[in-house]
Amino acid sequence: MNASGNIGKKIIGIGIFLLFFMLTRYNLEAAEQVKGRVLFISSYSYAWETVPEQIKGIQNALGETAILDFQFMDTKNVNTEESDRLFYEKIKYFLQMVSPYDVIIAGDDAAFDFVVQYQQELFPSVPIIFEGVNDVGAAQEASESPLISGVIESLSYENTINMAKKLYPEAVRVVGVLDDTETGNGEREEFYKYAEKFPEMEFSEINASKLSQEELLRKVRSLGRESILIYIVCSEDGDGNIYAYEEAVHMITDAANIPTFSIVSIGMGRGFLGGEIVSQERMGFIAGEMTREMIDGEDPELITLQEDSARTFCFDENVMKRFGIKRSQLPHDAKIINHQKTFLENHGRIVNIFLAVLAVLLAFIGILIRNNQRVRRMNDEIRQSNERLTYVSRYDSLTALLNRRVFMEDLERKIVANKKFGLIMYDLDGFKNINDVYGHNEGDNVLQELAKRSLGISDEKMTVYRLAGDEFIAIVDDGRLEKAFAYAEALQKTFEKPYRIAGEDLKLCVSIGIALYPKDGATKTEVLASVDKAMYAVKNNGKNGIEAYRDGM
Repeated sequence: MNASGNIGKKIIGIGIFLLFFMLTRYNLEAAEQVKGRVLFISSYSYAWETVPEQIKGIQNALGETAILDFQFMDTKNVNTEESDRLFYEKIKYFLQMVSPYDVIIAGDDAAFDFVVQYQQELFPSVPIIFEGVNDVGAAQEASESPLISGVIESLSYENTINMAKKLYPEAVRVVGVLDDTETGNGEREEFYKYAEKFPEMEFSEINASKLSQEELLRKVRSLGRESILIYIVCSEDGDGNIYAYEEAVHMITDAANIPTFSIVSIGMGRGFLGGEIVSQERMGFIAGEMTREMIDGEDPELITLQEDSARTFCFDENVMKRFGIKRSQLPHDAKIINHQKTFLENHGRIVNIFLAVLAVLLAFIGILIRNNQRVRRMNDEIRQSNERLTYVSRYDSLTALLNRRVFMEDLERKIVANKKFGLIMYDLDGFKNINDVYGHNEGDNVLQELAKRSLGISDEKMTVYRLAGDEFIAIVDDGRLEKAFAYAEALQKTFEKPYRIAGEDLKLCVSIGIALYPKDGATKTEVLASVDKAMYAVKNNGKNGIEAYRDGM
């Protein structure tokens, strides 16, 4: 028993020694794999949706070659001079208390600006890699330093707009949702650069920072198929509300009556239709690869700036269904998320066997199908013809505004319903001279521009119609004179912008008359006569003004 016990103790001792030896060797090998220390400074907090994706990409690229630490500026929630000072003090103290870092990674614009500003003081001789930076000029200038390089967040406005124009060929403007945050200001400059590449499109923005939530949503709801809506950033509004990314995406896309295009991967699946998007994870991965190369001994000066992030077309099938967009209308290599597999996709093999067995029967069915398709095409042609006839009967062929017939029907309907409303009638002063001097083609161009500007003012309360010639009229669903005056003044202001006629910029004047129902007329004829008298009172008093109907006009 004693001999057996001694042998057992020796075996246990040898086992413990071997286990200790293996663990020690494993730890030494792991220590040998870790070659560097990396600090990731993010502009935001970990809760901001882009940040986990960026960190995931960095970690995948670094693998086990480096220890990765994090510091978060949280500028989406707090962005003041005091918060900047406190973060500086925090980082300064932190760097004094920890071992030196081999590489600093800056995520997004605020962190990029911070590390560039304090490079000499806080990070002397330490290579800096940035990613997700929108300020292209600043990134290019900083990368001239041999110790700074990185990845510019190159958003694909051009390809996304081109694709959107194919889906909505009637679109005449591109509207971006932006704010006045640091990211928003950087993207604003980049967004408007593309106005030069699309001279046929009007570029404008909905600035959330200058609007209340109600005003923001009203502007989004007012957009129709003549607009291409691109979500860029909306992390705050004029009421002081701060929005998480997902919250802002849901708010904008739920309010919009047209698809919301996006150029970043974050937010896909939450209401965006999509577009050519930038992958935050891919940008993080590229920055991580640059960092790993430096840790492995690559000269930082040889790490080149990456100006084109990996992009791909991506679309949400749920949103495609909402707006009636077919897969065939999109780029053939586009990624589709939320795709619901069809029966054939799930059971294709069984269907193929079944089709082989019933080939003869299907050939006969094919004949019937072709006949049925012929009938369906005929029905579609009839339906499309009816739709065209309906459109022609309702819309003015030159300006695409609702025509006189629809106006008279809407006017009669409101009078029968005894709803109070205002009428705004206006036409161009001296329009005949334009036709006589420059020709009818130029005159038509002026009318089309006038109609486009009118549509820019119209909203759910005001509807614009073309009566005839250069005469237009609008119905305001509000019986108050001050409301009608507000719309009339807005129309007058937008009409003051010079018109391009035969290569020249000419200013044209507009006479505007206002009448209210039932105050200025109890019948259709009476209220129309009143608004007409009000407009001609302006013309008789020198033109280029606004008059409301008064008794005795």
